Amino acid sequence: MPAATLRHPSRRRILQASALAPVALPLAPRAQAQPWRIGQTAALTGPLAFPFVEMNKGVAAAFLEVNEQGGIDGRRVELVSLDDGGLPEKAAANTQALIEKERVFCMFGCGGTTSVMGALQVLVPAKVPLIAPATGSDALRPFNPLVFHTRASYSHELAKIARQIGSTGFTKCAVAYFDNPFGKATLAAFDAAAKANKNQDWKAFLIQETPEGVARGIEEIVAFQPTALMSLAIGALGIPFYKGLRKRVQAPAFSISFLGSRPLLAALGDAAVGITVAQVVPNPNNSAMPVVYAYRNALKKLGDVEPGYSSLEGYVNARILLEALRRTGRTDSRERLVNAMHGMRPYDLGGFEVGYGPNDHNGTDFVELTYFNGERFRR
Repeated sequence: MPAATLRHPSRRRILQASALAPVALPLAPRAQAQPWRIGQTAALTGPLAFPFVEMNKGVAAAFLEVNEQGGIDGRRVELVSLDDGGLPEKAAANTQALIEKERVFCMFGCGGTTSVMGALQVLVPAKVPLIAPATGSDALRPFNPLVFHTRASYSHELAKIARQIGSTGFTKCAVAYFDNPFGKATLAAFDAAAKANKNQDWKAFLIQETPEGVARGIEEIVAFQPTALMSLAIGALGIPFYKGLRKRVQAPAFSISFLGSRPLLAALGDAAVGITVAQVVPNPNNSAMPVVYAYRNALKKLGDVEPGYSSLEGYVNARILLEALRRTGRTDSRERLVNAMHGMRPYDLGGFEVGYGPNDHNGTDFVELTYFNGERFRR
């Protein structure tokens, strides 16, 4: 049985898992059923690409797994994935192409925040559902009848971190951020979480995205003498900023899930040791949990891919989508897909549960804190 393949046609990537021979449908005159084509626009290159590239490995594992079993109602599942580099205007153009030229059934796994914002400009008027946006941004959490979240929001993650900071007494926290949508949104969420925990000791530091701005920001934080650190500075200079900061300040460090992907931790090197990271899926090494056991077995079929939180999140997201496709039935009705999602009240993937309804598209608020010791995450 051939493995999943990743082809690179001009200006697009098609991530397609091979399928067994299509299952004959009793009422279908066609010898071969058309595949479910699922669209994605995401930052697959550039400084924001780390988690989305890892997530797509989990998605590929889940799609290969179902395609080897005959697909959904005899139809294999394909991910048609376009790179937008995190640019909203490019994400909008990609979404237009995916809907009109590629004829995708729905959008899935788009990320990060700016990519989703760009995609929404097109998919909302086209009435195309978006399943599992790969971001926890609270700017995207106001109810949208077409958007279904599969992970906790950044505000949930930051609330957990704020409670941890308060319980340990490290309330003099330096929170660094860049002047971009991600930085502003997550800073606002941390501000709300800190107020809820009656912490007025923390201070925000706006870091200018230049070498000089990074150096100046580090000096300002050093002068503040924090008892805790958190960087929301996501961008091209995020890694050099954090590495430079950790050389000067050894206070306990905290991070949201976006920074928990293995490639990013490897890029941080020694600066990543000792960081506490919020996670939105269970431990990918806990094979006692059925969904993790299934994920690890599915991942093996891709070859030399190391398990991790980001790829597990991609696998979980894909499993939710696949279940919705099963419940949609032998039709390409997007309205039935939305209703199928509403019917997951709740849906247990095997130790990890999500739930939806006509007025609730948040899915889950699962968050746990983990400690990175330089080799692995520990709870």
